[in-house]
Amino acid sequence: MTIQFYAQQLEAINYKALWVGQNMMEKIDGISKHTAFIRPIPELHSVAEILGHLIALQIDVINKLRVHFNLQLRYQPEHWRSNEELKTIGWKQLKEDYEKSILSILVLIGDKDDSLLEKTYREENHKSIYPFEFALEGVIHHTMYHLGQIGITIKLLIKKELHVT
Repeated sequence: MTIQFYAQQLEAINYKALWVGQNMMEKIDGISKHTAFIRPIPELHSVAEILGHLIALQIDVINKLRVHFNLQLRYQPEHWRSNEELKTIGWKQLKEDYEKSILSILVLIGDKDDSLLEKTYREENHKSIYPFEFALEGVIHHTMYHLGQIGITIKLLIKKELHVT
């Protein structure tokens, strides 16, 4: 694969027509600020919690790219934040932060050549070294997984007769 392939996939999942249905921006734009923080059942995350988790993952990749390019680290995310913490941020800001994180990755890789895919980074939690291709594939796979999870969450909320607007 090429770096442009990964950029195109990330852009498509978030902004373009998908074979699987709505892209991420379409999906989250259809959710009200009230509904975003509701867990359909206690064991499942709210849409806001899922989006916050995706922001954290993307910021993690941004930080890895920034270190590689000797840029200042700007974010230190938490991977799963509670609904209460996310409510203080607000649904509108969460959506903006999500989009900023996607656009930041696209900007950071947009003018790079394919050699970036083979360059490596250290994963501190796992004490392992991976190529950047692994991180970019991970962002794409993780986003698709959670796009489906958000779709199921919305269907469960509708089934409980909540209005998703």
